[in-house]
Amino acid sequence: MNAHSGRLRFRLALLSILAVTALPPALTRPATAADSVETLGGELHLIPGPVENGIAHLGLAIDLKPGWHTYWRYPGDSGVPPELTSTGSSNVADVTVAFPAPMRFGDASDQTIGYQGSVVLPIAARIVDPSKPADLALTARLGVCRNICVPVDETLTLPIGPGHPASAQEAAQVAAATAALPQPATQGADLSITGIRRDPSVKPEMVTFTVLGPSGQLTDVFVEGPSGWALPLPTRMSGDGADSTWRFALDGLPSGAKAVGATLTFTMVGKARSTTQSIVLQ
Repeated sequence: MNAHSGRLRFRLALLSILAVTALPPALTRPATAADSVETLGGELHLIPGPVENGIAHLGLAIDLKPGWHTYWRYPGDSGVPPELTSTGSSNVADVTVAFPAPMRFGDASDQTIGYQGSVVLPIAARIVDPSKPADLALTARLGVCRNICVPVDETLTLPIGPGHPASAQEAAQVAAATAALPQPATQGADLSITGIRRDPSVKPEMVTFTVLGPSGQLTDVFVEGPSGWALPLPTRMSGDGADSTWRFALDGLPSGAKAVGATLTFTMVGKARSTTQSIVLQ
């Protein structure tokens, strides 16, 4: 069994466990009609923000208890990515969610990617008729983990649009979460990839890349492939001065997938800011 098969089977098994896990009676209540809810491991809270050009900007705050973590959009070896839907909303067409820069957990044999403490996921809700009030029903499905992982499946509600303005403090929270998102990297500037090379002479093939950044400021790098890929996390090989070299195996590709011509998305995490950059693999 190759590494991809192992990761895939582990993730499918975990999803099955999450789907059938019987929670204690106190945790099996129906979806709450409120903008916040307590769950095992923490609390979820919707933060309203401004409505601009038919788009309501808000945030989903995930406040985790010490020792607990949840997952990024690409969770790594064995995590479960969060899923946010707006089924049941009124006057809301759809929602999109953005993800702040994450961190990695675990050891070399089982690494996952996500968040500890508190994080705010910026959300954009597209309103069907901006002249009328809207009621957002946001269902959040995610895994929260400590010694074991447990499923969270909660629906939070929030009135938005005319008659429901956000406070200045709430709008500032949403704006701060949005500003903290990884920004597009500028080629040749700090936190950008200055070189990338694929080595087809080994199996699985290896990809080596260099990131430009001030010494000591780059904390981690994550790489995502096309849908269905499960790439391992990059390993830092060296880093002197303004450059650091990283490497990862082209492992975890679906059967029949070709590396050449695939678009890889890199997220460079710095101490003060983060960037993102897409590169077509040659």
